[in-house]
Amino acid sequence: MTQTGVNDGGHAGGTPVPAEASRVAKAAFIGTTIEWYDFYIYASTATLVFGTQFFPAMSPVAATLASFATIAVAFVARPIGGLIFAHYGDRVGRKTTLIASLLLMGLSTTLVGLLPTYATAGALAPILLVLLRFVQGAAVGGEWGGAVLMATEFAPPGRRARLSSWAQQGVTAGLALSTAVLLLVTLLVPHETYVEWAWRLPFLSSAVLIVVGLVMRLRIDESPIFKAGQKAGGTTGTRLPIATLLRESRRTVVLATFAYVTVSATFYVAFVFLLSHATGPLKISQPLALTAVLLSSGAYSIGLRLSAGVADKRGRRTALLTGFCGILVVVFPSIALIETGSPVLFAVGLALLAFPVGCAYAPIGVYFAELFPTATRYSGITAANQAGSLMGAAVAPFIAIALFGAFGMYAVGAYVVLVTVISLVAVRALGETRHLDLER
Repeated sequence: MTQTGVNDGGHAGGTPVPAEASRVAKAAFIGTTIEWYDFYIYASTATLVFGTQFFPAMSPVAATLASFATIAVAFVARPIGGLIFAHYGDRVGRKTTLIASLLLMGLSTTLVGLLPTYATAGALAPILLVLLRFVQGAAVGGEWGGAVLMATEFAPPGRRARLSSWAQQGVTAGLALSTAVLLLVTLLVPHETYVEWAWRLPFLSSAVLIVVGLVMRLRIDESPIFKAGQKAGGTTGTRLPIATLLRESRRTVVLATFAYVTVSATFYVAFVFLLSHATGPLKISQPLALTAVLLSSGAYSIGLRLSAGVADKRGRRTALLTGFCGILVVVFPSIALIETGSPVLFAVGLALLAFPVGCAYAPIGVYFAELFPTATRYSGITAANQAGSLMGAAVAPFIAIALFGAFGMYAVGAYVVLVTVISLVAVRALGETRHLDLER
């Protein structure tokens, strides 16, 4: 394989990254950015707009909860879509499933931008909204595992964490891009215009982004480790990968699920619940709240890149446990800053929390990939990721709202501490994986 002079931080002095591995990592980053842009543009818009546009007959609190419920629909769809895509990813190949998930996400997101509202279509409008959100969830359920595997399975052993983390970086970039587009729209048009129709523009722009992602993904080859498994009969011989997974790796799947809960739950507490909290009880203007989210996504991204280097040099478990301990240290100071109501201190508090969450997220992809053999790897990392998301992100905004309403913001912090301790214990039980051979 040809070599390129790109140096991604190196391992034991830093040899150049193979050209194809570098190209695949970039394709994973671009494609994942676009898919998660679509996914997050919905979550942010639901927080800011959908209550009035699709649930106008409800009280403000009930409308907000209904909007959060449409966000949560995706977390029901994600395991379903994830396992379908994972099945074919383990049987047919990673590349095909990634192209299919990107097309499905782009179509559903564009159609959300064309939906009639409750004022035009009545009860049909929220039904169609929920249906399209379900399709979004199914698509993104298959995206993360495939993108991580492509980057990981192309990477040299000493660079797996750094190259696979580009897929993780795409999640953060998708958040930043969606927030930047929302911020631009809200600054360029009056609030009334944004609520009335301009909220559609970020959804419609997805059609253009999908074309870019497809071009990138069509240009890359299939995973060499998957092709080697096919040649040896180790992948095509597994007729039902999920059944094999649950028979041979059930304990690993359960522990990996709990290991992921913290990243999943804390991310949605920070970037969904706290966005609603800022524009609601704290009365911070929408542009300032979105700017805080944008800055915090930068802190998240920095934590992610630094931790990926640690994962390659010191081990996956070391990087994960460092991120978890960071969350435990900063969660209550972050809340103290946020609760001042100052837009500046809100941004500082949010960034302070986002940084260690990024540190914890960086090694998750390569860690999960190394836990499972080639024949069930896509199914294994998808099962853990989606089950962890269902237990974490899907319910985190609701739990945060309930705890805040009953006991105040520090109870939300206690919830973050609880899930972090659960994940910390799970990772300690799983052990280190850096030494494991992906072709086993």
